[in-house]
Amino acid sequence: MGSTYHVYPTSDLVEHDTESEDCVCGPTVEHVPSENGDGWIVLHHSLDGREIKEKR
Repeated sequence: MGSTYHVYPTSDLVEHDTESEDCVCGPTVEHVPSENGDGWIVLHHSLDGREIKEKR
């Protein structure tokens, strides 16, 4: 059986919903195939714009 892992920013403007894929940030869901059962990574996006600042 596969697993689901949430990757989310800390100290953001909102508390991210790490129990489902229905977070206000519109997370990206990535399939991770495995011999032990497929898994999922739910990548949450910050709402304070830190990704833009980090890319500079």
